[in-house]
Amino acid sequence: MKKFAAAAIKCYEEDEVLTVALGDDFKNPSNFLVITRLDDEDNASVDDGIGLLTEYANYEMSGAISEVVLGLNSLEVVVKPEFTDFFGSLSIVAEFLPRSNELSINYLDLKQWLHDIFEGSNVNFVV
Repeated sequence: MKKFAAAAIKCYEEDEVLTVALGDDFKNPSNFLVITRLDDEDNASVDDGIGLLTEYANYEMSGAISEVVLGLNSLEVVVKPEFTDFFGSLSIVAEFLPRSNELSINYLDLKQWLHDIFEGSNVNFVV
């Protein structure tokens, strides 16, 4: 399991891509995870449009997430076993820092964004 302190969280939509990004620094993170969703008619399934990128991976990989667990103090992303080597771990945990000035989103907003990203997919989203 890989853990880092998420000092920055950003959720946004750009060019019809939903994005949730968490990092240990807002401007230049050394530890981060980015989850995206692009609904494209060329995707064989919803899961094919959901991507994951971390500082360990060389590029974004779609269809790699098996489960996402959102707690009050953390977000855990569990990757499918066949992607463990690609991401360097079976799970990535972003621990939320209390009262961080860099956090730009609240828990309920984050929950809604993640719900929107994983809606209709095979990813087990646990709140």
